[in-house]
Amino acid sequence: MAGMLPHYDAEAIRAVVDMPTCIEAIRVGSREPGDLHPRTQVSLGPADDFLMMPAVSAAGIGVKVVSVVSGNRDRGLPLIHGFYLYCDRETGVPTATLDGSALTTLRTPAASALAADLLARPDATTLGIFGTGVQARGHVDAMLAVRPDTTRILVTGRSEGSAEAFVADLDAGGREAIAASPQETAGCDIVCGCTSSATPVVPTGAVRPGAHVGLVGSYSMARREVDAHLVNRASVFVDDRHAAAEEAGDLMVPAEAGEWSFDAVVGDLAELCRGTVGRTSDDEVTLFKSVGLAAWDLIVASAVVRAD
Repeated sequence: MAGMLPHYDAEAIRAVVDMPTCIEAIRVGSREPGDLHPRTQVSLGPADDFLMMPAVSAAGIGVKVVSVVSGNRDRGLPLIHGFYLYCDRETGVPTATLDGSALTTLRTPAASALAADLLARPDATTLGIFGTGVQARGHVDAMLAVRPDTTRILVTGRSEGSAEAFVADLDAGGREAIAASPQETAGCDIVCGCTSSATPVVPTGAVRPGAHVGLVGSYSMARREVDAHLVNRASVFVDDRHAAAEEAGDLMVPAEAGEWSFDAVVGDLAELCRGTVGRTSDDEVTLFKSVGLAAWDLIVASAVVRAD
């Protein structure tokens, strides 16, 4: 049909941009992230949401709409579905549509890996993953892109069976990958929380001095992957201070309970990318909490459209 916008599905997106490209694009774009607009969240139920995420920058104009439906697991469907509209910055004319879920699968791990590359110890060689979904798989790919010297990957899922199935299907590039207990996974040099859990999944006592913890699973008060003890123990970094104060359950819950303060946030991703904040000692536990920024979708969408 004449006048139809080009659409980039997941396969088309992966054909023109890979994970290292996304990481570098977010590294460059995060130094000057453009106009950050609040995410609109519409509750569809206790664990279900409909989200709208607009962004404007020199790279263009875009908006992503996302549905998160927890019951989809039992239906054999993805937890998350999304759609992205990309527009020209100068004219506002719609230029392309993209698979929003595929963008999320790329940009969230890419941002996490960027933060890990900037915060984790240089000698980190073990990777712990909480979760067995698409974000968990994306985080393995992204972390290996920035830390290719990783030798061992430990995975904890909702059940031992889900973790075993995950590692059996994982392309670890010859590295050892095993299903592990929460304590073992939390004891890795780099620990990633990629779950939609409503209660903490990372055992604080198992996190070792010098570890880096990255969390992407929660974006509301109803979800959290770590407890207040770990938040207080760590040097906390966020993707964006305002967004974290509005959506980061891992931080909002202890803040509202008077157990922690957002004044303790050391820095955000932009500051990390500019080199003005970072790790200060080998024994320091660093924690990067991400709720996901619409600016990242726009950065990756722009890279896809311009690369094709």
